Amino acid sequence: MRLNRLFAVVAPIVLLLPLAAHADWPKGEREKYMAQCTEAATPQIGAAAAKAHCACGADSIKSYPAADIQALMDNKASPELQQKALGQIAKCKANVPAKK
Repeated sequence: MRLNRLFAVVAPIVLLLPLAAHADWPKGEREKYMAQCTEAATPQIGAAAAKAHCACGADSIKSYPAADIQALMDNKASPELQQKALGQIAKCKANVPAKK
């Protein structure tokens, strides 16, 4: 009986551990990404749409390990990681209206 209670308390905590391991962007890197992204995207889709698209892209890869995000920002990521990240970011494109 005691074991069941212990399991009921411990199991949810154990299941949430992977979420804690992939918390967020390294300090200052999200702002750097947003600045670079919006600067590049604004001429094509406008400032408001660029900001929305870039924020969506930043949110879509924030669950990556900090080392992977840092490698992407430093242009040192493997081609596989680059393609994976670009695929995630490209999904945001469908949610952003075209420039008028």
